[in-house]
Amino acid sequence: MNLNKDHNLILRDCVKAKKVWNALLNSSQSARFFTMDFQPWLRVNLMSKIVWADGIPWNLVFVFTCWYIWKWRNHYAFHGDEELAFDSIQIITAAVKEWFKTSNVSSTKCAKVEAWFAWEPPSAGVFKLNVDGSRKVAFGHIGVGGVLRDVSGDWCSGFAVNLGKGQILEAELWGLFFGLRMTVAKGFNNLIVEMDSAVAIQLVQQHDSLTLHPLASLVSGCWQLMQQLENCSLHHIFREKNNVADRLAAWSYNLDLGICVFDEAPSWIGTSLVVFLPISPK
Repeated sequence: MNLNKDHNLILRDCVKAKKVWNALLNSSQSARFFTMDFQPWLRVNLMSKIVWADGIPWNLVFVFTCWYIWKWRNHYAFHGDEELAFDSIQIITAAVKEWFKTSNVSSTKCAKVEAWFAWEPPSAGVFKLNVDGSRKVAFGHIGVGGVLRDVSGDWCSGFAVNLGKGQILEAELWGLFFGLRMTVAKGFNNLIVEMDSAVAIQLVQQHDSLTLHPLASLVSGCWQLMQQLENCSLHHIFREKNNVADRLAAWSYNLDLGICVFDEAPSWIGTSLVVFLPISPK
C-alpha cells in the first residue's frame, strides 16, 4: 500500500477535497499545490510564509482545512453521506478566524491598548441569557453553564451541566440548548442570548443547511427552542463579558453527570454579578 498516495487522495486529490482547496487557494499557490508528493506538500504548506487574508497565515488555513477534510471524509465512510449540504468553506474560514482572533496571533506589532469589559444589562422588559461551554483539554471533559438576568442584573435562574467527555463546540451548543430550554420553561418571552463562540452562533444561523453536520440535531433543537419565544436574538460577545456563565461552566465539573439548576445565585459567584463592574481581560 502506498500511504503517501492514499493520503494525497484523501486530503487533496479527491473531487470533494479539490473543490474545497480550489475555493481557498490563490492563483500563485494553485500551480504547484496539486502536483507535489505528500511529504513535500505537507512541509511546504506548513512552513509557508504566505498571508492568506486579513493577516491570517496560510499555514493556519492549511491545517484547519486538512482537519475538516479528514473529519468529513470519516463521516462519509461511517455514515455513507454523499454531499455536503452546508457551506464547508464558510465553516472552515469561521473556525480559522475565531482561532486566529483568540490566539492573539498577528503579523504586525501594534501598540497595546488596555480594555475593560463588563456585562451590560438589557433594556426594560427584556431578559438576557448568557451561556458558555468549558473543556478540560487533558481529559476531554466538557461542561456548560448559563445565567438568566433581568434589566437590573438580578438573578432569575441559572444552571450548570456536567456532560462527560466531548469537544468544545459540542459543549457551547449544549449550553445554548439548556439555557433556552430553561428560559422557555420559566415563561420568559423577550430574550437576548449572548455567548462567546462565533462558530456555534454561525451554525445556528445556518440551521436549515446542516443536514450532514455531526451536530445538526443539536443545532436544530436550539433553533426550535428559539422559535418558541416571541422575541429572541443571538449575539456574540467577548469572553470577559460572559464571566458568570464561564464560572458556572467551570464549576460543572464538581457535579455528577446531569444538570443542576440554581434558583438563586450561588455564594461562590461573588462580585461577578455586580452590574457595570469592569472585568479585567484574561
